[in-house]
Amino acid sequence: MSDPNNPYGPPSGSDPYGQSGGSNPYGQPYGAPYSPDPSGFGAPAAKPPTDGVSIASFVLSLLCCTGLIGMILGFVGLSRTKDGKRGGRWMSVAGIVIGAVTLVGAIGVGAIVFFVADQVVTPGNAEVGQCVDIDEEDGEVAMIKKDCTEDHDGEIVGTEDVTDDNRDAIADQLTGYCTQVVSAEDQTTIQEFSDANGDLEYNAMIQDPDDVQSGDRLVCYVEGDDLSEPIL
Repeated sequence: MSDPNNPYGPPSGSDPYGQSGGSNPYGQPYGAPYSPDPSGFGAPAAKPPTDGVSIASFVLSLLCCTGLIGMILGFVGLSRTKDGKRGGRWMSVAGIVIGAVTLVGAIGVGAIVFFVADQVVTPGNAEVGQCVDIDEEDGEVAMIKKDCTEDHDGEIVGTEDVTDDNRDAIADQLTGYCTQVVSAEDQTTIQEFSDANGDLEYNAMIQDPDDVQSGDRLVCYVEGDDLSEPIL
């Protein structure tokens, strides 16, 4: 029976393809295809493992003595993580930056330490003619290099290595032994300078004045007021 309201089609409510009403004309139900993931989006991609070299770069860059190693490993880590198969690229970048800063800081500190150490006069590096500032406290003497044309406290006038032959004589009287260390010519020059510019006082320095040993070095020096030129 034809539908007076639809003269060109099958009767209302019928399925021209022989299927029940409300179904897909191609024999499949309407709706999303089957997926084993309830969410319908599939399983998430696995996170790449963190690169061990990048981790080592970051850790070593934080240490004061291994900043250079951390920086080098950072460049290696960048190469190893560029394809995305390994994670931790940020650690490589941080290792490079922190390592560079640490390295520059270590160089700066080293330069300061070297400069300060180079300015300190010890029995081992003392030289005749060196002008110094002198600090004496509790029987210990500390000397710092000074330009002889600047104001200074004293000047080194002689040195002597301690041996088995002179050890007892030096231990008995450090300063008194300086009369044997300083040459007669230099003693004359010192005396003339003292007469013209004010009294100079002889003194001596050694590693341990209470325990003089062979291999130590005796340093003889003179001190005075308002010294601003070399004596020897």
